[in-house]
Parts: sequence; structure tokens; C-alpha cells
Amino acid sequence: MPRPLLALLLCLAAPVFAAENTDPITPAEDPATARLEEQNECLLRAARTVGDDITAQQLRAWCLEDAPRPRERSPHEDALRTRLALERSSQDNPFVITPHRRNYLLPYSHWSNPKWNDPDRQGQELDSKEVKFQISLKAPLYSDFWDGSTLYMAFTGVFFWQAYNKSESSPFREINFTPEIFLAKPVDWKLGPVQSELLAFGFRHDSNGEDEPTSRSWNRLYLRHISQIGPYYVSLMPWYRLPEDDKDYPLDPRGDNNPDIEKYMGHFELEVARAFGNHVVELMVRNNLRSDNKGAGRVNYSFPINDRFKGLVQVFTGYGDSLINYDDYETRFSLGILLTDTL
Repeated sequence: MPRPLLALLLCLAAPVFAAENTDPITPAEDPATARLEEQNECLLRAARTVGDDITAQQLRAWCLEDAPRPRERSPHEDALRTRLALERSSQDNPFVITPHRRNYLLPYSHWSNPKWNDPDRQGQELDSKEVKFQISLKAPLYSDFWDGSTLYMAFTGVFFWQAYNKSESSPFREINFTPEIFLAKPVDWKLGPVQSELLAFGFRHDSNGEDEPTSRSWNRLYLRHISQIGPYYVSLMPWYRLPEDDKDYPLDPRGDNNPDIEKYMGHFELEVARAFGNHVVELMVRNNLRSDNKGAGRVNYSFPINDRFKGLVQVFTGYGDSLINYDDYETRFSLGILLTDTL
């Protein structure tokens, strides 16, 4: 059959075949389009998950051809490095302040040992249910300060709000302020199974901003080392408390407000975190390393609610959940929304 006649017959037959197909192929279902989308997703996923020793040529061979694939890294392996990279990409933006610690709102927070610890409030009703929230931000003062390190200033505020205490007009029971200045340096050291990720050295001031006799404050120099051991991120932060003079009399505005605070708050803080996909479990431990053993423990569990926010379950037991109650043992259970996570 001549080719022009064959072409004409095919053109005439095309509407018939189209009419018989009641479910036409959409662009997304087209095999070629679907394959292209799969390759693009593969390239993006590979760029996030493979090791630093993989070249662009290998990535293309992996996703665009049927070449042997290099070892795929699970998402938790680069969780901290991904966060640091995202922070660097936005830290020069004058309209952005980078999160420091977690930012969260806990509308339900129940504590086991309610005490005002304020002589002016003795006899006033205190609710065991309150709202707790934290705001924590940082900004770079000087990038590449020394050998790739960055000098930061940071501020963290923890608020304890008696929102359900209508008989006392829902006061803010306690606010803890923590300004900091610190030097942070990403590192890539390996010693056995320990992969060091970040070193930080800084000064922090913790205060509740009150007058005597409810004033609480202390100053610390700290060193923080963050490492990765298998699927776990480990942060160890020992500190040195800067000494203060004794008070000349109990209500002296000068001098040490809480000379025994280290007995309850300890000398270090250890945090261990693990990411399970978009879920993160974190354990914190503080201890004074004394025969009269005191400290605290806290568990944070964050889970996705939608593409932007996470839920947060927080359980605390021990001393030092708030400065005004640093020497009172308490257990707290809280539930709410996490605005920014650690990993």
C-alpha cells in the first residue's frame, strides 16, 4: 500500500480509537512524563541524602541510567548539617531572625508542685494548669570570625502563664530570660563511631527579671559539643558558673541571689536526639555529680501536624524547670504546638 494512503487511513482511524478510550492519558500519566518526574525526584532526593564523596556525574548516572547506586544515606544522617546549611542561606537576610532553641506554644501544661515562692503572693490561689511557651532566636554578629566560625548573639524567653487562673486575673507567674553571646564552628572530625558536627563556646545570663526577694539569676561560661553517633545526635554542654559576691543583707540588690543553684541545676546538660523521618525524640539530663544527687530529666517528642507545624509532647521531672522554683522538685506534662524543631 502506498505510504500516503496508509497515513490517510491512520488519520481517519485516530478519532475512532480516541472515542473507544474513555479514560484518555493525562500528561501526568504519560510514561515519558512520569519517567521524567521520577528522575527529577530522584536527583533531588539523591542530592540531599548521598555522601559528600559522590559526584554530579554519579548522581546523573544513578537517576538517569541503570547504573549501580552508591550507598544511600538515611535522612537523619544529615539532619544537623541540613539545618546549618538552611541557616546560612538566610542569615544575611535582614528580614529573618534565625531560631536558636525550640520555639513552641504549650496551651496545656500541668505541674505537680505549684508554689509561688513569692512572699507577696502567699495565700493567693495558684493553678496547677498553665500555659508555657518559649521564644528563642539568634542572629550572626560576625561571620567567618575565626577559621570558619561565626559569632552569634541569641535570646531565649520561657514564659509561664496562669491563663486558666481567673480568680487571680490570669497573671504571668514567671518569665525566664536568657541572653547569650557565643562562637559556633561546624567541624568534621571523626573518632571511632563519634562524628563531631559542631563546637560552640559562649556566655549566657539567666534571670527572671524580678526584684528582691524573688530575684533569681546566674552567669555561666559554657562549651558545647554536638556529635553524631550512628542515628543519634548527642549534645554535651558543661559549664562554669561565674562567682558572685555574697549579699550583705537578705534584701541587698547586689550579690548572689541563689548561691546554691548549682546544687540543683548541676554542672552540665546532656541531650540525645534521634529523628524518625519527621518525628524527633529528644532526651535531656542534668546532674550535679554529687553524693547528694540532684538534677533533672526531660523528654521532648515532636510529630508532624501538617507541612508547616508539628505537635510537641514534653515531660519534665526534677529541679530547675523555672528559676523561681529551681530548688523545688516537680514533674510537668505539657502538650502543644512546635513552631521550630532542633532537627
